[in-house]
Amino acid sequence: MSMDLLTIERVWEDEYFFEIRVAAKSKSISAECRSYTTEDAISELSTKLIAFPSKPNDSFLWENGIKGDQSTPFLSLEFMCEDKLGHILVEVYMEIDDGALYSKHNCCFYVRTEIGLCNKFGKALDEFKTSNVGEIAVLNPE
Repeated sequence: MSMDLLTIERVWEDEYFFEIRVAAKSKSISAECRSYTTEDAISELSTKLIAFPSKPNDSFLWENGIKGDQSTPFLSLEFMCEDKLGHILVEVYMEIDDGALYSKHNCCFYVRTEIGLCNKFGKALDEFKTSNVGEIAVLNPE
């Protein structure tokens, strides 16, 4: 698991929402995006990850923002059971804010992990949602 990594860092906050920097890497690719989110959105992700998976072949999709060129960068994370041995695939989709249209500049790839690490990530996100700027939640810490 050492190659695959997913981090969510709280980089800015306002009264009702905050900005996160999401960095992900796999054997083939690494990417980073910034997106705006809320405590409720992070709470939803956290709650689902703490209890994931609830059945064999379980999956769930977490979407943050609105996909497309008319908003801030969109991010989604889809968690899926890869096999019966506890391996999990996380499909990471990011719109990249590098000056081009998000519909043209985006990426999608897998980060691999395990059930226990997903559950720990969910618990870290539960604390993260009410933390201060600079807080980081890590999936697959080294």
